[in-house]
Amino acid sequence: MIYQAVGRVPQLMQSLDGHDDFPALRCMFIEPLTDLLSDMQRFQDMVETTLDMDQVDRGEFLVKPSFDDDLQELRQMMDSLEERIKKQLTCAARDLGLEPNKTIKLESNAQMGYFLRVTLKEERVLRNNKNYETLDTNKSGVRFHSPVLADLNSEYLRARSRYAEQQKAIVTEIVNIAAGYAGTLQQIGDVLACLDVLANFAEVAVTAPKPFVRPTLHDEGAGMLILKQVRHPCLEVQDGTSFIANDVYFKHGECTFQIITGPNMGGKSTYIRSVGIMALLAQIGSFVPCDEAEMSLVDAILARVGADDCQIKGMSTFMTEMVETAAIIRTATSNSLVIIDELGRGTSTYEGCGIAWAIAEHLAKEVKAFCLFATHFHELTQLAEEVATLRNLHVTAVTSEDSLTLLYQVMPGACDQSFGIHVAEMARFPKHVIEYAKRKQNELEDYQGLDFSCSSPEDKRKIIKEGERLMLKFLQRCKELHTDGTSETELQDKMEQLKAEVRAHNNVYITALLAQT
Repeated sequence: MIYQAVGRVPQLMQSLDGHDDFPALRCMFIEPLTDLLSDMQRFQDMVETTLDMDQVDRGEFLVKPSFDDDLQELRQMMDSLEERIKKQLTCAARDLGLEPNKTIKLESNAQMGYFLRVTLKEERVLRNNKNYETLDTNKSGVRFHSPVLADLNSEYLRARSRYAEQQKAIVTEIVNIAAGYAGTLQQIGDVLACLDVLANFAEVAVTAPKPFVRPTLHDEGAGMLILKQVRHPCLEVQDGTSFIANDVYFKHGECTFQIITGPNMGGKSTYIRSVGIMALLAQIGSFVPCDEAEMSLVDAILARVGADDCQIKGMSTFMTEMVETAAIIRTATSNSLVIIDELGRGTSTYEGCGIAWAIAEHLAKEVKAFCLFATHFHELTQLAEEVATLRNLHVTAVTSEDSLTLLYQVMPGACDQSFGIHVAEMARFPKHVIEYAKRKQNELEDYQGLDFSCSSPEDKRKIIKEGERLMLKFLQRCKELHTDGTSETELQDKMEQLKAEVRAHNNVYITALLAQT
């Protein structure tokens, strides 16, 4: 097999030769393959000298008979048997009324030796014919033996087996010599593998619905990732798909962190994955699926996308998510690209939001890696007020009373609502379940009996900020409580008094704020 594979490499080199305008092609492939084939020439000569090349085309790898007198005798016997076997084709064709080498053929393989074959159309001539034994039937036809052919084939297989036993010592010596070429073969494999990958990159780039472009790459640390109309290379090739492309802009000192909000199925995951795939393709030498691409090299592409439990390791979905995120926090640098999709959904809403907030703030303020963070926690969009290099983006959708139209366009700004109930309607939830969900949503959006439904996003942020201030004040007052000489009952009374003061202050503030809307 090695001999046959190496023998085809010169044909490959002929197709590569003649491209003097591409010095990289000559340097990476033609010259190395020329040198490696020169090293393999003695191996090729050895194989041609020792193997019976007439038998190789039939799938039989036998040492030449001239190497040994016993092999020569066995070869003569096998040749004689083969001549007698071939005559059986004419006999069977005459007996069955078929035309030799057309409707009936003599064939052989390494396992069964020689046998006759007729097409399925001619299978009827063998029915109830006791002079022939059917071996098997498949889509290529019916394979069978005559009694004489079966005896001759058995004798031939025995002779071939003796030949194989006789040549073992010679074969062992050949294998030992061939093992010395393992390093050269490995190098040939590496060069051909590289050529195969690059050739497939080229084919994908030119056969895409819209051709890929060559990216402009800068040294690591240049701090930019600017894409025009980036696309997902897998989705855009699907039948009946008109892909909506989007721009991407990252630059150190201007924008390093993007929070993407919007409805389910709106394109958030596709958008952030497209960026990750683009960065990967660019750095492994491929053209990329966008109109223009300019980026600095990244030291890692760290992704927390999709999750499932791992029962073998005893890890829940949320635990798997946390382990992956912890690895990102430990590994990411300012030269990394981080992709996070829907972090924190595996636990309670407030806890998940808190975890997502802490991670986002850490990556944005401390690590300063390029990060795309898709989330349904709209509270995270407030980070834009604290981090100058953080930008809010959202995927657009148009809603009506009974429909949700997804536009898949990424736009600046935060999404001010979720569309989960609209998606449930698209999934054909029962109408009474949808109505109850809407009522329950309104109840949960109330805060101690106060209706937030008419408040603007800015008012909601003010309320949350005031709540944070009150919580800090409450904690400080708790620390200031004097516990020396105070009974547990008295201490508990003071705590309840503090809670009542905070509630009263909070209700007065929110009522006044809502009265202004």
